[in-house]
Amino acid sequence: MAKQLIFTPPSPDAPGYLRRTKKALEFRQMVSSKNAGPETIDALVDFLLPYIEEPKDREEAKESLFDATEAQFLQLIDVVSGNAEENPTQAQKMNERSNSGQQE
Repeated sequence: MAKQLIFTPPSPDAPGYLRRTKKALEFRQMVSSKNAGPETIDALVDFLLPYIEEPKDREEAKESLFDATEAQFLQLIDVVSGNAEENPTQAQKMNERSNSGQQE
């Protein structure tokens, strides 16, 4: 069953704008250049996790992020960095366990 992932990026007026933007741009460059290792992916998920409103359970939210597509991750990074207007979670659902064959 698909879980609704609600992602609320910080506003450009929220404190820490340059810090967030710098980190988001670093992640974007690493992922786009295919130089991201397992530690980078874990750090990216941890970076995005505070902006996930739903699911409330942090482990469930983390699992939902791990099930995102590459395009969804890049869109989320772009939204946090201020390089995109459209939040990908507003228009679609991300599967909790998409096509993984795992059952709870």
